[in-house]
Amino acid sequence: MKIRKTILIMLGFYIFLAVTDLNDILYAKVNSVKNDFKGIENRLNLDQYTVNIEAKKVQSIEDNLSGITYNKNTKTLFAITNNPRKIFELTKEGELLRTISLSGFHDTEGITYLYKDTYAIVDERKGQVYLLKINEKTKEIDKNDAQNIFSFRMNSYKNFGYEGIAFDDKKNTFFIVNEKFPIELIKVSNLLEKEELTISLDNGLTTLNHFMSDFSGLHFDKSSRHLLFLSDQSKTIAEVSLDGVQVSFADLESGFLGLENDIPQAEGITMDDQGNLFIVSEPNLFYRFNKTL
Repeated sequence: MKIRKTILIMLGFYIFLAVTDLNDILYAKVNSVKNDFKGIENRLNLDQYTVNIEAKKVQSIEDNLSGITYNKNTKTLFAITNNPRKIFELTKEGELLRTISLSGFHDTEGITYLYKDTYAIVDERKGQVYLLKINEKTKEIDKNDAQNIFSFRMNSYKNFGYEGIAFDDKKNTFFIVNEKFPIELIKVSNLLEKEELTISLDNGLTTLNHFMSDFSGLHFDKSSRHLLFLSDQSKTIAEVSLDGVQVSFADLESGFLGLENDIPQAEGITMDDQGNLFIVSEPNLFYRFNKTL
């Protein structure tokens, strides 16, 4: 009888934590203290960000806003949709500058800026990575003019494929996340060089599944050299070091980061060179966060 009563009390306490979001608050605080103790100083501290543009509808995008990246040279953002297949150049305020049509691609989900006028995109349905050239005059890109630099094994689960892509130019390494079944991070090194190509499933960086049920986006921050994992289903962002340490954590629900409402379907994440954080959400919503401390 005592055991049953104890179990009921523990269950009630857990439900209370989940309903009030105290579990997420406590996790963030404990994680912060733990990393202070470890001496991890160079971190983004995602819980210290505050939204300053919330749920802005992007002009001319009706649906399927899937990924976003920042070009440090143009000081603009490039977002991608999978249906229709297009790339949109945006200001940091989420204003549309131009639309670039994609012809011959199938399911364009992720985009990352590499260097000069070169970008990489992921075609989820085909499991392929393409290099694209985009300059100030680009209006349309045909698949035949893009370079297919890598193909993955096909995922057998429909609509659960490769969602996000990020690039570490210092180490010439791509990071690609699979959304679900399984949640995984693929690391591909020396893909753009003549050195030996190495491919690995970095299981040490996917230990987030105890509170992240999917990966919907990915960003590599050059200043901290940490990865940002975005989860649509769990409505969270996790900052993770390259040796697998969970450095910081943020909730994308109402009441956190100054948000008035939950981010409904977060699909893409990036940062600019000033440390501002950008998230795009289906169908066509734009969010910008800046650090408050």
